[in-house]
Amino acid sequence: MNRRAALLLLGVYSILVTAGCSQSAQGDPGAEAVPDITFHPCDAIPAEAVHSLGLDVRPPDRRDHDNPKSLGCGYLSNAPEYGLTIAARPETLDKVRSDDRFDVLSETEIGGRRALVSDFRGGSACTVSVAIEPGILEFMIGYSELEDFTTVDAACDQATRVATTLAPYFPDHL
Repeated sequence: MNRRAALLLLGVYSILVTAGCSQSAQGDPGAEAVPDITFHPCDAIPAEAVHSLGLDVRPPDRRDHDNPKSLGCGYLSNAPEYGLTIAARPETLDKVRSDDRFDVLSETEIGGRRALVSDFRGGSACTVSVAIEPGILEFMIGYSELEDFTTVDAACDQATRVATTLAPYFPDHL
Protein backbone atom coordinates (compact mmCIF):
# COMPACT_ATOMS: atom_id res chain seq x y z
CA MET A 1 0.00 0.00 0.00
CA ASN A 2 1.35 3.42 -0.81
CA ARG A 3 1.84 6.16 1.78
CA ARG A 4 -1.10 8.30 0.60
CA ALA A 5 -3.51 5.32 0.74
CA ALA A 6 -2.28 4.37 4.23
CA LEU A 7 -2.80 7.93 5.47
CA LEU A 8 -6.28 8.10 3.95
CA LEU A 9 -7.24 4.74 5.46
CA LEU A 10 -5.90 5.80 8.85
CA GLY A 11 -8.01 8.98 8.70
CA VAL A 12 -11.12 6.97 7.88
CA TYR A 13 -10.48 4.65 10.87
CA SER A 14 -10.10 7.66 13.13
CA ILE A 15 -13.41 9.11 11.98
CA LEU A 16 -15.21 5.77 12.26
CA VAL A 17 -14.05 5.21 15.82
CA THR A 18 -15.06 8.66 16.99
CA ALA A 19 -18.36 8.64 15.06
CA GLY A 20 -21.11 7.31 17.21
CA CYS A 21 -19.32 8.53 20.31
CA SER A 22 -20.75 11.98 19.91
CA GLN A 23 -23.64 11.91 22.32
CA SER A 24 -23.91 15.16 24.20
CA ALA A 25 -24.87 15.51 27.84
CA GLN A 26 -26.61 18.78 27.05
CA GLY A 27 -30.34 18.62 27.51
CA ASP A 28 -30.23 15.30 29.38
CA PRO A 29 -30.40 16.12 33.10
CA GLY A 30 -29.32 12.59 34.13
CA ALA A 31 -26.26 12.45 31.86
CA GLU A 32 -22.76 12.85 33.25
CA ALA A 33 -20.56 15.64 31.90
CA VAL A 34 -17.89 14.52 29.46
CA PRO A 35 -14.45 14.93 31.07
CA ASP A 36 -12.07 17.41 29.51
CA ILE A 37 -9.05 15.81 27.84
CA THR A 38 -5.91 17.99 27.68
CA PHE A 39 -3.12 15.46 26.91
CA HIS A 40 -2.22 15.60 23.22
CA PRO A 41 -0.15 12.68 21.96
CA CYS A 42 1.28 14.78 19.09
CA ASP A 43 2.81 17.19 21.61
CA ALA A 44 3.59 14.93 24.55
CA ILE A 45 5.23 11.85 23.03
CA PRO A 46 8.89 12.60 22.22
CA ALA A 47 10.03 12.28 18.60
CA GLU A 48 12.84 9.93 19.74
CA ALA A 49 10.26 7.48 21.13
CA VAL A 50 8.24 7.67 17.91
CA HIS A 51 11.39 7.12 15.84
CA SER A 52 12.42 4.11 17.98
CA LEU A 53 9.28 2.35 16.72
CA GLY A 54 10.26 2.90 13.10
CA LEU A 55 7.55 5.53 12.67
CA ASP A 56 8.00 8.62 10.54
CA VAL A 57 9.09 11.47 12.82
CA ARG A 58 7.91 14.27 10.55
CA PRO A 59 5.18 16.33 12.18
CA PRO A 60 2.33 13.87 12.73
CA ASP A 61 -1.14 14.25 11.30
CA ARG A 62 -3.35 15.84 13.97
CA ARG A 63 -6.69 14.07 14.31
CA ASP A 64 -8.64 16.13 16.80
CA HIS A 65 -12.40 15.80 17.14
CA ASP A 66 -15.10 17.55 19.15
CA ASN A 67 -18.25 16.25 20.79
CA PRO A 68 -16.78 14.56 22.70
CA LYS A 69 -13.32 16.00 22.57
CA SER A 70 -10.71 13.56 21.31
CA LEU A 71 -7.09 14.51 20.72
CA GLY A 72 -5.42 12.28 18.17
CA CYS A 73 -2.25 11.86 16.24
CA GLY A 74 -1.54 9.87 13.08
CA TYR A 75 1.81 8.31 12.19
CA LEU A 76 3.06 6.17 9.33
CA SER A 77 5.57 3.34 9.27
CA ASN A 78 7.46 2.33 6.16
CA ALA A 79 8.74 -1.09 7.26
CA PRO A 80 6.28 -2.65 7.65
CA GLU A 81 3.89 -0.21 6.02
CA TYR A 82 1.04 0.70 8.35
CA GLY A 83 -0.75 3.66 9.83
CA LEU A 84 -1.08 4.27 13.56
CA THR A 85 -3.50 6.57 15.35
CA ILE A 86 -2.90 7.45 19.00
CA ALA A 87 -5.85 9.25 20.57
CA ALA A 88 -6.69 10.53 24.05
CA ARG A 89 -10.42 10.04 24.48
CA PRO A 90 -12.93 10.74 27.28
CA GLU A 91 -14.16 7.12 27.32
CA THR A 92 -13.79 4.41 29.95
CA LEU A 93 -12.79 0.79 29.48
CA ASP A 94 -16.32 -0.20 30.54
CA LYS A 95 -17.76 1.96 27.77
CA VAL A 96 -15.42 0.37 25.20
CA ARG A 97 -16.32 -3.09 26.54
CA SER A 98 -20.05 -2.38 26.19
CA ASP A 99 -19.80 -0.64 22.80
CA ASP A 100 -21.10 -3.06 20.16
CA ARG A 101 -18.67 -1.59 17.60
CA PHE A 102 -15.80 -3.34 19.39
CA ASP A 103 -15.15 -7.03 19.94
CA VAL A 104 -12.91 -7.24 23.01
CA LEU A 105 -10.27 -9.89 22.34
CA SER A 106 -8.33 -9.67 25.60
CA GLU A 107 -7.71 -7.72 28.76
CA THR A 108 -4.14 -6.98 29.74
CA GLU A 109 -1.92 -4.53 31.57
CA ILE A 110 0.38 -2.07 29.82
CA GLY A 111 2.69 0.20 31.78
CA GLY A 112 0.94 -0.80 35.00
CA ARG A 113 -2.46 0.23 33.65
CA ARG A 114 -5.51 -1.80 32.65
CA ALA A 115 -5.96 -2.18 28.91
CA LEU A 116 -8.34 -3.77 26.41
CA VAL A 117 -7.30 -5.20 23.05
CA SER A 118 -10.27 -5.01 20.65
CA ASP A 119 -11.22 -5.69 17.06
CA PHE A 120 -13.19 -2.85 15.53
CA ARG A 121 -16.32 -4.60 14.23
CA GLY A 122 -16.34 -5.22 10.55
CA GLY A 123 -12.71 -6.31 10.59
CA SER A 124 -10.91 -3.08 9.90
CA ALA A 125 -8.71 -2.13 12.84
CA CYS A 126 -7.28 -3.28 16.13
CA THR A 127 -7.48 -0.91 19.08
CA VAL A 128 -5.54 -1.09 22.31
CA SER A 129 -7.31 1.09 24.89
CA VAL A 130 -5.25 1.98 27.98
CA ALA A 131 -7.06 3.35 31.05
CA ILE A 132 -5.68 6.73 32.09
CA GLU A 133 -7.93 9.05 34.09
CA PRO A 134 -10.30 10.50 33.04
CA GLY A 135 -10.43 8.37 29.89
CA ILE A 136 -8.37 6.15 27.63
CA LEU A 137 -5.29 6.46 25.48
CA GLU A 138 -6.08 4.46 22.38
CA PHE A 139 -3.66 2.92 19.87
CA MET A 140 -5.24 1.90 16.55
CA ILE A 141 -3.74 0.01 13.62
CA GLY A 142 -5.75 -1.04 10.59
CA TYR A 143 -5.61 -4.36 8.85
CA SER A 144 -6.89 -5.70 5.53
CA GLU A 145 -5.84 -7.81 2.59
CA LEU A 146 -4.32 -4.67 1.06
CA GLU A 147 -2.08 -3.82 4.04
CA ASP A 148 1.06 -5.31 5.54
CA PHE A 149 -1.06 -6.43 8.51
CA THR A 150 -3.67 -8.72 7.00
CA THR A 151 -5.17 -10.14 10.22
CA VAL A 152 -6.51 -8.74 13.45
CA ASP A 153 -3.88 -10.76 15.37
CA ALA A 154 -1.02 -9.16 13.43
CA ALA A 155 -2.45 -5.65 13.87
CA CYS A 156 -3.13 -6.24 17.58
CA ASP A 157 0.38 -7.61 18.17
CA GLN A 158 1.83 -4.45 16.64
CA ALA A 159 -0.59 -2.09 18.45
CA THR A 160 0.25 -3.79 21.77
CA ARG A 161 3.99 -3.53 21.02
CA VAL A 162 3.62 0.19 20.22
CA ALA A 163 1.60 0.87 23.39
CA THR A 164 4.09 -1.08 25.53
CA THR A 165 7.06 0.77 24.01
CA LEU A 166 5.40 4.15 24.63
CA ALA A 167 4.23 3.26 28.17
CA PRO A 168 7.08 5.23 29.82
CA TYR A 169 5.57 8.36 28.24
CA PHE A 170 2.03 7.78 29.50
CA PRO A 171 0.78 10.77 31.46
CA ASP A 172 -0.64 10.54 34.98
CA HIS A 173 -3.79 12.24 33.70
CA LEU A 174 -5.25 12.78 30.24
